[in-house]
Amino acid sequence: MKKRAIVSERGTVTIPEAIRKVAHICPGDLIEFEPGKNDIILRRLLVTRAGEERFMSDDEWDKFEDMVRQQLKKGEYTSYTDFGKAREHSRRLRK
Repeated sequence: MKKRAIVSERGTVTIPEAIRKVAHICPGDLIEFEPGKNDIILRRLLVTRAGEERFMSDDEWDKFEDMVRQQLKKGEYTSYTDFGKAREHSRRLRK
């Protein structure tokens, strides 16, 4: 998938929406540029506190969102007011 963007006079570039979606880049994310001999790698950085456990990886989020969409289509859903309970429930569903 090749997408193009124009560099402004100030050197800014708007990352095309399709690329942001595939790379899970959202406003406020930290990105890194790695220059190569003939290319530049753009990488989204994940910032977490030392010792902090990640809730879900990007792939897990994608699978979880698909599962939720399927449940909603069937009229099946669970609502929570407590994040901890929702987190435990989602872990059980992913096993």
